[in-house]
Amino acid sequence: MVVNQQVVVVGSGIIGASVALACQDLGAEVTVLDKGPLGGIASGNSFGWINASFAENQAYFNLRNEALERFRALDQRLSLENHMRWQGTLWWEDVGRDFAEQFQVLTKRGYPSKLLKYSEIEILEPHLREVPNEAILTATEGAAQAKSVACAILDEVKRNGGTVRGCVPVTGVGQAAGRVCSVQTEVGELLCDVVVLATGAAAQNALLGLDWTLPMANNAGIILQTDPLPQVIQHVLMTPDVHFRQNLDGSFVAGEIFNGEINPNVSAIALASEIISRIQTKLRNIPKLGLTDVKIGIRVLCPWMGCLLLGPSRGLAGAYSCHVMHSGVTLAPLIGQLLAIGNVANGRSSPLLVRAFAPNRVLPELELYLSAYSQKLAVKIVKAVPINTAEAAMRRALPYIFANI
Repeated sequence: MVVNQQVVVVGSGIIGASVALACQDLGAEVTVLDKGPLGGIASGNSFGWINASFAENQAYFNLRNEALERFRALDQRLSLENHMRWQGTLWWEDVGRDFAEQFQVLTKRGYPSKLLKYSEIEILEPHLREVPNEAILTATEGAAQAKSVACAILDEVKRNGGTVRGCVPVTGVGQAAGRVCSVQTEVGELLCDVVVLATGAAAQNALLGLDWTLPMANNAGIILQTDPLPQVIQHVLMTPDVHFRQNLDGSFVAGEIFNGEINPNVSAIALASEIISRIQTKLRNIPKLGLTDVKIGIRVLCPWMGCLLLGPSRGLAGAYSCHVMHSGVTLAPLIGQLLAIGNVANGRSSPLLVRAFAPNRVLPELELYLSAYSQKLAVKIVKAVPINTAEAAMRRALPYIFANI
């Protein structure tokens, strides 16, 4: 990256914050702008599960698995112990053949996982009333309060001299000679060399001056929080009808299973009460759970589940998109580094995650589904251009990501 290059990141959620910090680490002067409060909307409405348990194919698994390591490194760097836990996951969302297939997939991929029986689960989670006959323990996983993690990253950006401003809507991108030269905001114009859009669900429409419309299939999900209780569960619990965990302060965070969308004919409060009832039924010897917050979050999805939209905007140098679909909390620290290293750092439109994931390539005839990516579009590194130790490690771990053209 050119020292003192002016980078504007639009969006202050966990992805935008991660991009900003990664660009700053490479020498950029960074400004983060958000139309709303700092920390982002999607991050504040997230369940926050950090995992690589579910991936459509080996390529996406490798990406998520490496992301766990990047998250651990970020945790150590910023001392995020007040914002997250590495408590592991107990999973029994499916039963029978589907359960067996999930364990088989994890084992085949070499993912740290263990099949537990009733008595073992009972020891690990003594407050469980409804103990399953078997569950999968994935001990390396964790969970984060994603918005507070985003704010902690933004605090680091500010400590390092960056500018972070909330409630400043960005309305357009200025250009000169085919390059980004500024962003327009409701409080004036800001000169820059690079703009990165990390706007989550708002990615469907770009800004004035950027020509793209993304086909999105976002759906709504409910996330609720309770009053604090003493720590009674030790893991993220993924059950057939509810996912729940405890924050460090003892409050529960819960949501329905990830498949599908909430019923629009059921009120959020009624659904939240039902979820609380399910949790209360599953646990024993705990006080009554008191509901303190109910949020309807938007899961950022495209028609191809698991798709990433990352990289440069064709036709306008210096404009980049960084929209991670659904697994954004897990992937954020890694994706921020990859975007900064693979695109912004080079000052050119070098492909990231192979050029099929650039925002202008979302065309009907192009398969963005990751299985097609891994099978047909994977590339080998043709020339190693080590920028720093982090990139070298990523290149070794993720050889299908980088193409140097």
